[in-house]
Amino acid sequence: REDERTELRRLMEQAIAGHGSIVLIRGEPGVGKTRLAQELVIEARKHGMFDATGRCYEMEGAPPYIPYVEMLQQSLRRGPAGFRTALGENAGEIAKILPELRQEFDDIPPPLELPPEQERMFLFNSIREFLGRVSHTLPLLHVLDDLHWADDATLMLLQHIAQHQDKMAVLTVATYRDIELDAARPFARTLESLVRQRLAHRIALKPLPESGVEAMLQALTGQPPPAALVQAIYRETEGNPFFVEEVYQHLLEQGRLLNAEGGWRSNLQVGELDVPEGVRLVISRRLERVSEDCRTALTDAAVVGRDFGFELLQKLSDLDADRLLDAVDEAERANLIVAADDVPVAGDRAVEARFRFAHELIRQTLISGLSLPRRQRLHLRVAETMEHVYGRGAEAYAADMAHHLYQAGAGADPAKTAGYLVLAGDQALHGAAFGDALRNYDTAFSLQPTGELAARADLLYKRGLTRRSLSRRWDEALADWREATGIYERLGDKQTAGRIFAAMVERLLWGLRYEDAAELIQRGLALLGKRESVDRCRLLAWTGLTLSVAGYYSAGDTVLRRALAMAERIGDANVLGSAQLGTAVHHFCYAQMREAAECGVKGTDLLRRAGNLWDLTQGSIFVGYALLDVGRLDESLNLLREGGLLAKRLGSSASSYEFYLALLREGDIDACESHGRAGLERAQAGEDHASTWTDVAVLGTAQFWRGRWREALDTFAQAAKLAPSGALAGIAEASILLASAYAGDRETALAILQREGLGAPRERAGRPASSPLLMVRAARASGLGVSGLLGVIRESRAMKRRSSMPRRGRPNTLGSWTMLFAAAEALTVVGERAEAAKLYPLVLEGVQLGNLFGRFDFRLVDTVAGIAAGAGQQWDKAEEHFRKAIRRTEELPHIIEQPEARRFYARMLLDRDAPGDREKARGLLTEALEMYRRIGMPKHVEMAETIVREV
Repeated sequence: REDERTELRRLMEQAIAGHGSIVLIRGEPGVGKTRLAQELVIEARKHGMFDATGRCYEMEGAPPYIPYVEMLQQSLRRGPAGFRTALGENAGEIAKILPELRQEFDDIPPPLELPPEQERMFLFNSIREFLGRVSHTLPLLHVLDDLHWADDATLMLLQHIAQHQDKMAVLTVATYRDIELDAARPFARTLESLVRQRLAHRIALKPLPESGVEAMLQALTGQPPPAALVQAIYRETEGNPFFVEEVYQHLLEQGRLLNAEGGWRSNLQVGELDVPEGVRLVISRRLERVSEDCRTALTDAAVVGRDFGFELLQKLSDLDADRLLDAVDEAERANLIVAADDVPVAGDRAVEARFRFAHELIRQTLISGLSLPRRQRLHLRVAETMEHVYGRGAEAYAADMAHHLYQAGAGADPAKTAGYLVLAGDQALHGAAFGDALRNYDTAFSLQPTGELAARADLLYKRGLTRRSLSRRWDEALADWREATGIYERLGDKQTAGRIFAAMVERLLWGLRYEDAAELIQRGLALLGKRESVDRCRLLAWTGLTLSVAGYYSAGDTVLRRALAMAERIGDANVLGSAQLGTAVHHFCYAQMREAAECGVKGTDLLRRAGNLWDLTQGSIFVGYALLDVGRLDESLNLLREGGLLAKRLGSSASSYEFYLALLREGDIDACESHGRAGLERAQAGEDHASTWTDVAVLGTAQFWRGRWREALDTFAQAAKLAPSGALAGIAEASILLASAYAGDRETALAILQREGLGAPRERAGRPASSPLLMVRAARASGLGVSGLLGVIRESRAMKRRSSMPRRGRPNTLGSWTMLFAAAEALTVVGERAEAAKLYPLVLEGVQLGNLFGRFDFRLVDTVAGIAAGAGQQWDKAEEHFRKAIRRTEELPHIIEQPEARRFYARMLLDRDAPGDREKARGLLTEALEMYRRIGMPKHVEMAETIVREV
């Protein structure tokens, strides 16, 4: 294997230098994949690398992430002090899959409370960060054996680490059988993904040539073998190294190869070898030659699994201690089992001696010799023995227990089997291994007694969570949740039902499923009654926020105030922080940024102190933007930076908005476009998070700034399809309006403006906005009438409401303000200056709100006011607005708006054409051109040059 070893050494040296990788060694069973990896381990140790080996198992019941768990156990055993330091703040998450960490270290905090779909990414990031810290000082070699049997969770973790491995001193060597590549198994998809993304190197191991068989036999005996023997064994084994060794051992044990002095028998007849057909038969013949006690012990161990502990085997076996020890020693001498070198630990001592079958084929041969009834009885004995040996600690082995009990068939108590299946599912869900969790829950349903309604409801809720987290199977999840809450309602368990209602509504709202959320809110509040509680307070807050986002300001505001007052009386910092944050989002949706910033800062402070990082991450986007919009730039960027870091750690799909800093202070449009493209990918993958559509709009904005207006139009159209109805409706449409105007599509721009009515009273479902019926509905919703809230949401959903122009002297939606500011600019661009001038009083009211920005593209409201005032030839007011805008762009700073404000100001000066205006315009345009070129805005350069020629 010299060529293969040379390639592995090259990759090892790269990893030591800080550029890790994954190498996949493939081949048929017994071809030497594991042996080649072991040879690399020997070399890696000589070069100062720390190695760990993890194995995947064919048998069901293996816990999720089992190879990584085994590698972590080895790391813990060989260096606990440095291990704790390397775990850092990720210890609580990693302890989810390695609970013994809490026994070893008493300072590990509890894991963060996160939605299940986010727990997986946080766990993956925690493990990756841990590996990064360790490999920074100690290069790592990880060996993953038999990867073709890996579970979904292990493969997803491998892929996650692979994305970052080129920046870590970590070499991962994985072995797999290429003859067992079933396209339906998870590994086939992972292999395709790793190869397609060029994240893995592949080494194919072929069987040995005849010369290789000769060399192997010589190594085994220390003397050159007869040519006829080499040919016979090569013919029977086709050069498979494991098969060669098994056939050799078979013939050796029969005494047919060597004489008493250890030399080749002089009377060796090749034709008399009678090599059994098939290696399993070879193994069977070898097993026949060990003692009955040895075969009995090995059969019991085979049912336990590829790895087994001596203490468990002793309790399971009918043999006494001495006979069992003799049997184990005999099996070791026959190379049928080997002592495991990765023994779990408790404190500073090993728990028990552990062994592993030398090859999985040996275990499979033993299993295949058992009848079904005997195999079922053995599985039941294994489960009962595990309970006896581990006592209450058997719950830590829930996946193994569930496997053995299920395999025991009718001999096991169905209720007990279902209980361990649910426990195994809980552990998998806790570790974000959703595929394993769902399989366990589904199997448990088939065994759970029908009369245990509370257990059924609990299982339905958990299965709904799993389905929601697994490819966002909303309809299936909702069906489970509705059935679960129905059972809790029948049982009168208000506390549990209220908790579940609150948790479900939160997930539905972030998924923009307002109608489903409204239904569950009504049911939850009706069930909880009037008694104040944390869950009722949460549902009230969600009610108010739902009404607000749907476009009903007064109703939403009323309910949110009630929720805040209740939260104050309860005195729970967590629920108060969430209520404050919900109120901040409410104000944000109506461009009341001062109020949004005030509530948001209070809310984020409370959540930070309570350790509720998830809600903090979600809310930091809105609060950070509100702070930005009222000019508190440093506070805003600090919060957005904190939110971005948390979002990465937690695996949140919410926008991190890290590009804000680069955008405002450096004019980095590339960072903005990169952020937007990531959002588009999430949208195309079907992600339904509340921020996804705004991320897509950010991409369109970057395209707009680059002057790729047609591209921007397509992107804004996608954002409009994803955008919610209600208070935020109109933002994407406003972007479409502006892009159409700049692209020269006057007809489309005017059609959009006409549809918006330019301030005409908005109508919904054929009725004016002040319809008594709508007011009654909103009032009933604010009073939590059973029919009110759902009707409001359904109407908003059905309309996919667009926003018209704001109306003076009352709260207006963020969508309507956004449309107003875009309309003033668009009308000016398409030459409808008189119409733009009519909007100036409304724009001036927007200025008086105190908000700096008019849209997500960060156009300053002062710039828009200058445009509208100039369109109406109110020159002095326009000049005042433009000067103020330019001053703000310098103070913030706001790099992209610096040339934009100058360009519009220059245009106004030329239109006024007072003495000195042309010279002043020329100076502004010279500055603007230099800025545009530096930022990289070619179309804007062309527009500015056109104005220069006019000068």
